Amino acid sequence: MASTDREVRKMKSSIQSLQGALATIAGDIEQLGASTGAAGAAGLEQTKAKLDDIRLQIGDLLHDQIERAEEVTDSVKRSVSDNPMTALAAAFAAGVAAAILLRR
Repeated sequence: MASTDREVRKMKSSIQSLQGALATIAGDIEQLGASTGAAGAAGLEQTKAKLDDIRLQIGDLLHDQIERAEEVTDSVKRSVSDNPMTALAAAFAAGVAAAILLRR
């Protein structure tokens, strides 16, 4: 459980970092609209580089989350195969709870 909380905090931190980077890029684009010539071209290249960096960060974040999902799936599969009656009882209880909630 602590590992999951740590992962959630890490993901939130990554998202906040990406939001900050996107805000910076939005400001850069506004400045590019106001500038012309060589300065504008240089600014455009910097913005492209920042966008590429963000794209890579998003790809890394997505890759990490996919790996985490696979780990959780494997853990659940192991738990079910190690304790099939417990898993069956839990599924039955969840079904009964869902039926009661949906009946109302």
